[in-house]
Amino acid sequence: MSQRRTIAQGAALLAISSYVSKLLSFFYRIPYQNMAGDFGLYVYQTVYPLFAIAAALGIYALPVIVAKLTLHHPEEKREVLWSIFFVLASLSLVFGLLGWIIAPELALLFGDPKLVLPLRAVTLTFYLLPVIAVLRGMFQADLEMRPTAFSQITENAVRVCLLLLVTYYGVSIGANPYQIGAAAHVTALGGSVASLLLLLRFAKGRIGRPVVSKRHLKRVGKVLLTSGMAVSIASLALLLMQLIDGLTFVNLLGDTMETKIEKGIFDRGYPLLQFAILFATSISLASVPTLLTEYRKKNDAATRLHLETLLRSGLLVAAAATVGLFSVMRPLNIALYQDDKGTVALSWLAATAFTASLSMIIISCLQSVDAEKYAFAGVVLGLVVKLLLNIYLLPRYGMIGAGMATFGGFAMMASAQLILLNRKFGRVTAGRTFYVRLMQAVVPMALFLYVVERLFQWAGFETRIGAMFEVGLLVIGGASIFCIFALRRRVLTEREWSLLPFGDKLYRIHHRRKII
Repeated sequence: MSQRRTIAQGAALLAISSYVSKLLSFFYRIPYQNMAGDFGLYVYQTVYPLFAIAAALGIYALPVIVAKLTLHHPEEKREVLWSIFFVLASLSLVFGLLGWIIAPELALLFGDPKLVLPLRAVTLTFYLLPVIAVLRGMFQADLEMRPTAFSQITENAVRVCLLLLVTYYGVSIGANPYQIGAAAHVTALGGSVASLLLLLRFAKGRIGRPVVSKRHLKRVGKVLLTSGMAVSIASLALLLMQLIDGLTFVNLLGDTMETKIEKGIFDRGYPLLQFAILFATSISLASVPTLLTEYRKKNDAATRLHLETLLRSGLLVAAAATVGLFSVMRPLNIALYQDDKGTVALSWLAATAFTASLSMIIISCLQSVDAEKYAFAGVVLGLVVKLLLNIYLLPRYGMIGAGMATFGGFAMMASAQLILLNRKFGRVTAGRTFYVRLMQAVVPMALFLYVVERLFQWAGFETRIGAMFEVGLLVIGGASIFCIFALRRRVLTEREWSLLPFGDKLYRIHHRRKII
């Protein structure tokens, strides 16, 4: 099998495992909220970004850094791997112990002293991170993606199963929301252990004796603290937005039960936003190998052409997902979370999906061509805008203000990323014709969704079962109308359709049967 084919298959396998992991991460929060309530969701979600940042580092950012370091020094692979492990182990030990000790101070930063127990539970997830990240990076450097993919799915599946069991038990015995939240975060340790056991089985006979090299330790430490930091922060934009909400919400609105429940209601929206941008980011992941190949050949024209193709494909999915999620938010809120509280604020988060997807696509492109610093700069600017808008809007409009601030933060982030992308590669644009044709596909879908939603409201289908039926009708009908008009108006070329999930099949059916 050729190396190029191996890389393509590996990228596809990682993309699939990423889908499954993110779907698991999305769905478990629905039964969690149904069992623990909005206050319970507030406790879990407020400290969740700290766990998710550690998990994302172990799943995505650090393995990529490990793979890059070993590829740059293949003749000293064992020394580099052990050096990375020792550096990461030292950092994990320091941050884990420090987090445990200063948990009371961190809880005060979040505005809720009772968060100490959940915060300490999160620190337990740090200790297995180094060995998992190094093993995944080792396999990825050897173009073996199966161990990483299977370990991702295993880790998330075990964690979710344990989390729901622990939550059900905690609610049944009358434990308070802080105890349930802490126990839920401890279950991540079970997922990490399962993942580690699987990776060790794949790595049997390949690890070798520990080797310590001061020269490699210095080199690895420098890379992790410079480009490694840039890769990590750029990869965690959505989680860092959530962290800003956690740090500002209660502090700005007051340490009251009503505020915490409002925060829990607002936290319903982030899993939905994550789900909406899932396919757009998967497109960028699947296309990175081709982009990297053209970039390594120093073929600037082909690189720019591929970037524009990737941009158009991603924007098509992002536009459909944003309009769709925005339009179905009220019935979706009822179907998933039993009532329509916070729908306006959640609609602001839904509107964020377009710019958030665009940001994630550009970040993936910049990272793949060793331009991590550009991606880092754009993310930091967006986070600063989000923080400033939270400070201004939260006291005035509550959770609606937080949704508006997230929208503004990602809008700034996407604008900055586009400017930096053009600075790196010259003028990269989807083109005016594309945007005109995209609107011709989006508007009919939006009209259909609006009319059907109004009819359901008029008919009074406000039950959870009725809302589920409405969401199903809106999703199937809206997606069908969008695909029909997108194909009819030739929004994308055949090559661009092939980048989308099932896009090549849709295009072939349209072209062969002439059904449109």
